[in-house]
Amino acid sequence: MTEDWRARLLQGARSLWLVRGETQLRSTYWTPEFGYDGDAYKEICWLLRDVQANKSFAMSLRLLDVLCGLQNWLAFNGVRQPIVINSGYRTFATNWRTEGAALNSRHVLGKAADIVVPGVPLARLAGMASLFGQGGVGMYLNQGFVHVDTGEERIWIK
Repeated sequence: MTEDWRARLLQGARSLWLVRGETQLRSTYWTPEFGYDGDAYKEICWLLRDVQANKSFAMSLRLLDVLCGLQNWLAFNGVRQPIVINSGYRTFATNWRTEGAALNSRHVLGKAADIVVPGVPLARLAGMASLFGQGGVGMYLNQGFVHVDTGEERIWIK
């Protein structure tokens, strides 16, 4: 498998369809003509904020590209659903209180998200994330979500 398929998933405008709780966001954060859209980026960062502390953070652009690539791959395969965000950025205090969270979690750096896509089995979502993202991917079976981050490549199941 060549690297070209990854680039094809991100060609053209980069948009995300995200849901968190009652909030739904469809936002184009990058276009070939104008590059990054600061307002769209801020909207996405706000949706990915630490909801317990109500604090936003500058999220990794690479993480947004991983989420966008996953969403584009799913759409190409007939799955047109939002990515449901369980957790994005976490303050150190929130991370400390989060059961099972690693002390060196990528969440505190704005480089991780815990996600679900309605109708997509966790194994399928985790498998694609591991191929596309080239970062950490964890499948949390009992909690029903997939963790994706932009750290070193590693895979785990809990």
